[in-house]
Amino acid sequence: MFGAKQWPELVGQTFQQASYAILAFDNSLHPYNARHGMENRMFDPKRVVCVTNDYDIVTKPPSYMYRN
Repeated sequence: MFGAKQWPELVGQTFQQASYAILAFDNSLHPYNARHGMENRMFDPKRVVCVTNDYDIVTKPPSYMYRN
């Protein structure tokens, strides 16, 4: 069974603040700073992509798909 977790409240916060909130939810996750949506293609099932602007401000709600 799959589920999803989103953090819409993190939009407008810094990547560092978003990372703390994501790790508080589950400290085994790996927040990833994807400036302007640019992301490497390395597979990481624990990655939570945080799309940021030039100032490391989150511009889209980070989300994570997980397996129950």
